[in-house]
Amino acid sequence: MQKNINFNFKMNSTPTERIAFLESVGFNGVFLYTQYSPIDYIEEISKSKLNIETLHLPYKEIANGTVIDSKFVNSLWFNNDRSNQFTKWLIEEVRFAQKYGIKKVVAHITGGENPPDWNQYGLDNISRILEECEKCGIDFCIENTRRIDYIQYVLENIKSDKLKFCFDSGHANALTKNLEDFPWQSFSNKLSCLHLHDNNGLKDEHLPPFFGNIDWKSLINKLFAFNPNLELTLEVRANDEQRATLTDFEYLQLCFQSVSKLETILDI
Repeated sequence: MQKNINFNFKMNSTPTERIAFLESVGFNGVFLYTQYSPIDYIEEISKSKLNIETLHLPYKEIANGTVIDSKFVNSLWFNNDRSNQFTKWLIEEVRFAQKYGIKKVVAHITGGENPPDWNQYGLDNISRILEECEKCGIDFCIENTRRIDYIQYVLENIKSDKLKFCFDSGHANALTKNLEDFPWQSFSNKLSCLHLHDNNGLKDEHLPPFFGNIDWKSLINKLFAFNPNLELTLEVRANDEQRATLTDFEYLQLCFQSVSKLETILDI
């Protein structure tokens, strides 16, 4: 089974070192964030043994390393210069994914607890992005954040074979707090990829599985019952204690042990 991890996990290795560590530990692939300038190292990853599962599309406005607007994604729900700028940016990133053979992109469609009301402008902007995904043969996977009702609205109003869902376990546990009663009736048939990480239900900590309070045996078997072709993909971030006590290689070993344990508890 494919085991992947986000390429940027808040440790200090160089991209070259990180690729070597990931291959040595046993990971099969990675996913990339547009906000961390993948153009600087994607060629090197492409020449390695690592597969690139997904590209995470931008949702913040960043200039010179400084966040200008953490909720830039909310511009999707307007019809103005900002919304056009953001939509074009996402379309450019879809083309970037196609150039490097990445078959899925992951997107947020809202920021914060109180985004603008859903509306036709948002549907139109998302449809523009989906049109490019369809041309490029790329799945557009919307990730659950704080407002999953917006994803339900989009799924109900836009029909496309390329419109998919990315399930984030940590967000469901800490942000919407509905991991046990997640409304899978709206999402299961669109489930395409995973962001697996743990927390204690209070904060979005991005811990490796089994370091928080998520019931992983129940969750992972439910997910793979919906889609047996899923890959085991971690989205983790080293915390201060881990950075102080572990090398990058040791941290990746810990992460690989956690994702390997997920595979052992799958009843398939």
